[in-house]
Amino acid sequence: MTSIFRRKHISLFLLGVTTILAFVIIGGTYFLLMLQNGMLGFEKRLGADIMIVPSECEEKAESILLEGTRECFYFDRMVLDGLQDVEGIEAVTEQFYLTSLSADCCTSQVQIVGFSPETDFVITPWVKSKDRNKIVAGKAVAGSRILLEKDHTVKIFGKKYEVVSTLAETGTSLDTSVYFPMDTMPEIIENAQKKGVDFLPAQRDENTISSVFIKVKSGVDEHLVIKDLILENADKIDVVFPGKMFKSFSKNTKYLVSSIKLFLLVIWIVAEVILVIVCYLYSNSRKKEYALLRIQGVGKRQLSLVLVKQMLLITTIGYILGVLLTFLIVFPFGRYLTYCLGIAYITPGAKEVVILLLTGFLALEISGIVSAIVPIRQIGKQDAYTVLREEE
Repeated sequence: MTSIFRRKHISLFLLGVTTILAFVIIGGTYFLLMLQNGMLGFEKRLGADIMIVPSECEEKAESILLEGTRECFYFDRMVLDGLQDVEGIEAVTEQFYLTSLSADCCTSQVQIVGFSPETDFVITPWVKSKDRNKIVAGKAVAGSRILLEKDHTVKIFGKKYEVVSTLAETGTSLDTSVYFPMDTMPEIIENAQKKGVDFLPAQRDENTISSVFIKVKSGVDEHLVIKDLILENADKIDVVFPGKMFKSFSKNTKYLVSSIKLFLLVIWIVAEVILVIVCYLYSNSRKKEYALLRIQGVGKRQLSLVLVKQMLLITTIGYILGVLLTFLIVFPFGRYLTYCLGIAYITPGAKEVVILLLTGFLALEISGIVSAIVPIRQIGKQDAYTVLREEE
């Protein structure tokens, strides 16, 4: 098994190629899983067919939906008046966004979001059924990356609030948000003011909200549903249609995913061709040695197995090095890359990572076996005595 390492240059080259191949397969697929999970998570968390926000805040609202960024804007809750009675509307709920609060005042950096559990269909669907009735004044629902106290509470301006449920990861800054019933918001603002935090007048006004989410009945055109609302409040509101946003987001993400898949395939093919060529050259450089072994009674099958084992050894070492590179580069910087691209992501779970590592190992070992096929066929065709005469 150690004979392949006598030719250090060839061995190191093969090892380098297999390491790069392993890194591309494992790291690239991990990044793809982040994107695909993020796309699925984004689709699931849309919830509403229509989002109404203050005038000139459409881009901010889209940023909240797509990237979960922290934005604050306000308008009078009178926009809600009469919406429940509009034909075609199934449900209406509102949210209130408080300014981002730093870790100086809280357990961790958070954005506080007020919502109405009685009418909500955006947050509560992701809360376990047994916990939904627990969402009352003074209780909270936390994003996946909120650091909780040991007693399962979150501290906001010196006061602890029990967290009744933690939401699944979304891959956006929504993961660092804490959701409170609207009844709790005045208390939080009052506690903040006691700590010296200044708020805008709109943030202190109990009659202001940040957004209205509307779910329309099946088969109803959402544009027609809010036609009158838009006409009456043309200079006061902007309207966002999350479904259309998702189609655009999904289309762009699918293009990116397809491009990455094509890149991975091309890299794999190129690496496999290089492995085959180098393995052939390596085998050809040892043909005299193989011929002597054949004369001594070693069969073609045994020689073929030796070559396969040598390639499997190299691919195994390359796989280990490639996985280490993935852990050092892709795992920690994958989130940063998706953030730079402005794309929501969700980190693959432990089960997905284990399956990925096992599949990657199997793929690389198959690549090693395939690269040995051409040299094996060459060994099978060679006549030992003819080879020795050619070498003299």
